[in-house]
Amino acid sequence: MKSEISEALIEKYLNKQCNAEEVKLVEAWYDAMGNSLSAEEFDQIRKNSLLKARMLYNIKRRSGLSLHNDSEGAPFKKVHRKNRSTGVWAAAAAIVLIAFIWLLLGGQLDKIFKTDPVVLVKNESKTILKHHLPDGSVIWLAPHSSLQYSGTFQQGVREVTMRGDVFFEVAKDPNKPFLINSGSLLTKVLGTSFRIRSAGDAEEEVSVVTGMVAVSRVDENISVAEKMQGSREVLLVADQKVHFNKHKAHLVKTKETSRSSVKMWKKRSMSFEDKPLKDIAHLLDSTFNVQIDFQDKKLESYTLTADFNQLNLISIMEIISQSLNLQYEISGDRIRLIKK
Repeated sequence: MKSEISEALIEKYLNKQCNAEEVKLVEAWYDAMGNSLSAEEFDQIRKNSLLKARMLYNIKRRSGLSLHNDSEGAPFKKVHRKNRSTGVWAAAAAIVLIAFIWLLLGGQLDKIFKTDPVVLVKNESKTILKHHLPDGSVIWLAPHSSLQYSGTFQQGVREVTMRGDVFFEVAKDPNKPFLINSGSLLTKVLGTSFRIRSAGDAEEEVSVVTGMVAVSRVDENISVAEKMQGSREVLLVADQKVHFNKHKAHLVKTKETSRSSVKMWKKRSMSFEDKPLKDIAHLLDSTFNVQIDFQDKKLESYTLTADFNQLNLISIMEIISQSLNLQYEISGDRIRLIKK
């Protein structure tokens, strides 16, 4: 310590009359004495003699004061311990805020906090509802049917849950198998088209139009990885179906009959030139195993010119409805055309 420092030198420092060397000498002396003075104690130092100041310094070994020139010309500035702590927290908060903004501007914040939303699709109309999934797959929901899935398929598997009567056209993705929970059954597929009908958990049916699917009983206690392994699966190819009855508690695999209404989902090509709607309806009935009728007999004489290239029945019905300003209602394999 510079014990020989004089009161006069301190007074000179307080009056801003010190040269650079003297300023360094006073500040070094003060800094070595410790720093835990209150504002009141500091005022005493400024007013009292050097001896009293030195005695006070020796009693108070630590301080909330640091050496700065304040607006009044004093060489010392009060910094409470509490304010030091607050300053540290403020600095930390500033760093967090800067990082937050950086992540936001860099497009990373959305990835950190983003949750995969759950999407629920319900068909409460009397027509077929067409819906596109995030992976490019297309689903067609019959009236009173629903489908639920994770909005972006972020996980390593595409998984949906359905109720009612739903037709699937699944986009191929070997790295992300497609799983459908339909009550008591689990259907697994990589890319194909098929229909699932679920009347609750008691009665379910899976019918394949193209490709291959694997159907198994649902066990709510198994993980996704176990689902992928597919124990006791029934494999189905085109024109095959599996039926499940809860009371019998087993899967029955059969071939589709020639009169099955699943044929409405098979794609066909046909063309008409000034053809009466009545004749078109008869051809569609026999091709797709459905029954089309008219709310008003006058509609039977409407004529249509159109080319349908590889379309299923529902797509054809939508084109006819739009072309002739009609609408259709469907219930099972029965379709009714109505004037808007």
